[in-house]
Amino acid sequence: MPAESEKLNRQPEDFQQEIQKLIQDNQLDLATKRVMDFADDFAVYKKRKYEAIDFQRRYTELREDKRKSSSSEETIREKFSGLTFSVLEFVDLIVEEYRKDYSPIPTLVPPQEDKNKPPSKSNPKYNTTNGNKKHLDQENTEKNIPQTPLEKIKASRKKQKQSNIESSNVVANVRNITKKYSGKLTDFQLSVSELELKFGEITSLVGENGNGKTTLLRIIAGELKETSGIIKYPALTKSKDKSWYKIKQQIGYVPQELPKWTGTLVDNLHFAAAIHGIRGEENEDEVDFILWRLGLDKYRNATWNEISGGFKMRFALAKALVCNPRFLILDEPLANLDVNTQLLFLQDLRYLADSLAHPKTILLTSQHLYEVESITDNIIFIKEGAVIYNGNLEDFCKDREENAFELGCNLSKNELMDLLEEISYTEIEIVGHNQYIINASKNIGSNDFIKLFINHDITLKYFRDISKSTRRLFKT
Repeated sequence: MPAESEKLNRQPEDFQQEIQKLIQDNQLDLATKRVMDFADDFAVYKKRKYEAIDFQRRYTELREDKRKSSSSEETIREKFSGLTFSVLEFVDLIVEEYRKDYSPIPTLVPPQEDKNKPPSKSNPKYNTTNGNKKHLDQENTEKNIPQTPLEKIKASRKKQKQSNIESSNVVANVRNITKKYSGKLTDFQLSVSELELKFGEITSLVGENGNGKTTLLRIIAGELKETSGIIKYPALTKSKDKSWYKIKQQIGYVPQELPKWTGTLVDNLHFAAAIHGIRGEENEDEVDFILWRLGLDKYRNATWNEISGGFKMRFALAKALVCNPRFLILDEPLANLDVNTQLLFLQDLRYLADSLAHPKTILLTSQHLYEVESITDNIIFIKEGAVIYNGNLEDFCKDREENAFELGCNLSKNELMDLLEEISYTEIEIVGHNQYIINASKNIGSNDFIKLFINHDITLKYFRDISKSTRRLFKT
């Protein structure tokens, strides 16, 4: 995951190279989707964003044509080749327009003067003292040279970073939140002392079921009232209207139990956009864009009973995104998705967070720990209502004294202990039938385990290095 400074400094040429690499790797489907993201971030003219839809449309038609074998192989190949060239030409066009119309403002250079001649007092503008550098900068500012919305965003974010105004990047700030439930059968309390959610970051809530993840999610989304504590939304309350309604307009919340909707998918998206003030031709364009970007165009006229649970979740995401929220909250979004769709869904979330023009804060819960860890920035582990870990994923177990490995094999615990006598292990935990978590010295790595099994001709059914995974916090 790129650092904040790297994201901020990304140029259109970086995306251009990414798209070229996807095409070289024969990932034309993803390439056409990334062109849509690219146009949204860098296009000087808004119409380019909607023109980018055509590439995904053409790819979908070609794929269907190939599946039905309605055209010869040579014709299909020629059409795919034509689409590839069209994509590359379109990307070149956006880069050219971006560089032509909105190149960086040139620095005003004073004329050369005789070094032996004192600076002219009559023309202080070209004086070489530090004080006059401020004058030059002011003159450049007064020229009021136009910038793209993206350039303005980048300039604003850079200025904020340089000034250490951290709150400007904080979407939600949680302090001393508690939620208490009391009953005849159980008493439960969720306690979160501190949590900051920032633009461009994905934060994942993990832990066992019934430990308070959804409760915290609903409190932050404004769907559930906390017992005590304070939640502020600094980046969502910059306008004069600081009402809760205005804040909610900027939050997209997708619950695990999706409410049933009536009518067609596309009509629901049009309605969702309309109630957020997106009307007329813009409404049509934005709905069309999000349908193609999320691969839902085929189902635009489908009803609730005509699509699977996985597509219902993607529809819910589309419904949240069509209003361009700044804060996206998802409760168990992977629950009804198959393995391949999970990976595509998570990839889309990473792209949404990393957007330069419209960066989003994403907060989600999931039981699919390893999949989520592949795209997340921050992890919050909750156990029995208490926060066990809250921080950057890269920092988790940074100062560990042991490594940990999860594996599956056809050995009993005693047989495994005999095998591991050859290396320095400290603990074996049974987590399932012939499945184990093994703690070992920090100088023992994955290769040492794998070689050990190979040397004894024992099959490993499953193996994962979890030394830096929050999987270590799940104890049987």
